Amino acid sequence: MQSAPYVPTTQPPQHSESEEPRQLAQPFQPQSRSQMNAVTEPRPRPSVGAIYRVSQTLYLLAGIAEALIITRVALKLLAANPAAGFVRFVYGVSAPLVAPFQGIFPTPVSNANVLELSSLVAMAVYGLIAWGIVSITFFLGRRRLPTTAG
Repeated sequence: MQSAPYVPTTQPPQHSESEEPRQLAQPFQPQSRSQMNAVTEPRPRPSVGAIYRVSQTLYLLAGIAEALIITRVALKLLAANPAAGFVRFVYGVSAPLVAPFQGIFPTPVSNANVLELSSLVAMAVYGLIAWGIVSITFFLGRRRLPTTAG
């Protein structure tokens, strides 16, 4: 069984002799000094937006609060001496952050080791609050594109 030879079904377009050949693109040649400066001078970088700064500041504050709370959890879990200066400082600063969540769960104690589950809940809530505020800020602050009537 022999197969038929391949014959293309479409022909390439034929140009008539009256058509002029396409001109090649010429390199850019500025016509004036101001155009030359516009080409060679770098564009200024856009400044960081206010929404971005607000979100970064909020995340920084939430990060500091969470670092204090996790340090409190670790110190309580390891039964750190509350009379030590650093431990007293961490407990004093983090106590107002954890206070709204005290009593949600029982606090398991083994010898002098304490697991404050309320501190872990506080960390989760503060993280969600920071994320929510930043999301709302980005949503309200985004630029709306103009719509055209059709």
